[in-house]
Amino acid sequence: MLPREKIRLSAQTRQNEVAAIAQELMRGAIDALATIEMDEVVRCVCTLPGGNFAAGFDSGILHIYGSDGVVISTATLDSRVVGLASLRGVLVAGTSTGGVQAFQDEPLWDRPLESGCEVVTASSLHTVVADGTGQLISLADDGSEVAQAEFGHVTSLTCSPEGVFAAALEDGRLLLLGPALEVLHDSPAAEDDVETISCMAFRHDGVLLVARNSLGMTVDDRPENRLECWHPENGLLNTSELPSRATVLRPTESGTIVGCFDGSLLSLDIGDSDPRLIARLDYQVSQIIQWGDDILVASWFDVFRITTMGEVVWYFEHIGVVEHILPLAERVALMGDDGKGRTPPPLVIIDPDSPPRYDDMPVEMENPSVSEEYSGALSDEEQRRVDMRPNMPEGAESILDTLHEDTELEVGPPAIESDLLEDLSAAARAINLPPVADAGEDRTVDVDEEGKATVLLDGERSYDPDGSIGRWAWGDGRGNVIGDTPQVRVRLSGGVHVFHLTVTDDRGASSKSTITVQVR
Repeated sequence: MLPREKIRLSAQTRQNEVAAIAQELMRGAIDALATIEMDEVVRCVCTLPGGNFAAGFDSGILHIYGSDGVVISTATLDSRVVGLASLRGVLVAGTSTGGVQAFQDEPLWDRPLESGCEVVTASSLHTVVADGTGQLISLADDGSEVAQAEFGHVTSLTCSPEGVFAAALEDGRLLLLGPALEVLHDSPAAEDDVETISCMAFRHDGVLLVARNSLGMTVDDRPENRLECWHPENGLLNTSELPSRATVLRPTESGTIVGCFDGSLLSLDIGDSDPRLIARLDYQVSQIIQWGDDILVASWFDVFRITTMGEVVWYFEHIGVVEHILPLAERVALMGDDGKGRTPPPLVIIDPDSPPRYDDMPVEMENPSVSEEYSGALSDEEQRRVDMRPNMPEGAESILDTLHEDTELEVGPPAIESDLLEDLSAAARAINLPPVADAGEDRTVDVDEEGKATVLLDGERSYDPDGSIGRWAWGDGRGNVIGDTPQVRVRLSGGVHVFHLTVTDDRGASSKSTITVQVR
């Protein structure tokens, strides 16, 4: 039993507390300028000159949109669009089985890749693609090959305006490459370490920002979650510890903004080693873009405009989990995935400079005993008499004085105060939704001249609605484990083959998906 204690109650103090809570709960919202229904979930996007943008889909459809969300042109490619990049106004698209194609109002060139394209990026000089065999290929404006190198399975690529490329490999290895794909710096994971690179970005000064994670199994004194700064000539400059796995990096003029898996939004200036907390959101940060002096941040279904001091200017609630925020001149396009596989969420166009509305603003109640019709109707003498303190009986004076003092009460165990919104938010976070496994659609392929077929099993469309996938497991029809990565390449003979994909999230929940491949 809690001890009895004296609590001093002040009406004014309590009013201030209530007002502060009301102010905290008031968040201005903005409305959409346009909402465009979609036939498919957008898988990859790319901004284009003139405020236009491109979007690629699993069906192989490639749309070019204007800043108003209206489709300007459409192309149908040979397979799933896996990446888009812009090279001096030329749109370069990579597909899962075909290769790379370039467009500028019309098709310009086509570079087939036998094992398909997996990642594509572009600098001001060249386009660089990673194929399914672990090769990097640099292409010129006309699609001709500039250089080629093989390093292993590439999970992500990024480039600086000067033509320096950074490649993250499946085993946690980091490569800095020159325009001819020559190795400038090579940073493998420590021996016996399990490491991943979650995101990369180049600053305006050419320094590479790399977020690395050791999955809780560091074998040395490096932080489990860290941000590394690499210079193309001087190598590793410094390392900063992060409170959680970084999910997005947004370079700024003074350093970078870091969005994390635990919802932390951090600022790190050039030369600093300790990040500053801007805000903490309820869910992981998925996208960040700069908007004037503020930033637009996507976290789950919501997009927030937040100042560098952490003040929320407004929010916008999307129908799906927001995966893409694209700046389009004076507008922004939002795209996402509801994760249900039913009706795709719409493409939404917003104006970030729209004034927010406050639907939850408290209404100031009028005193029903006073009518505006009679306000100010008293004479000066009448008003003087009203303001005078009336004669009171003996002893009443002390009673009034007591009423005006703060009241001191003796209470028992304090009642537990609960904020409903807070409780609901905490309850939502406590519920772990299982991941969604997606092994892809059933396929039919033809054998090659050797009587076999090489097939890419692709589970990258799997996702976790409230966290991240920690483990992947591919198995064949006999129960044998054949891979532990999102993508596995298999060599099959003729016949019908069944494969199972099991994904497990960061809190131990799992789900399973099956794909059938017919080789004829």
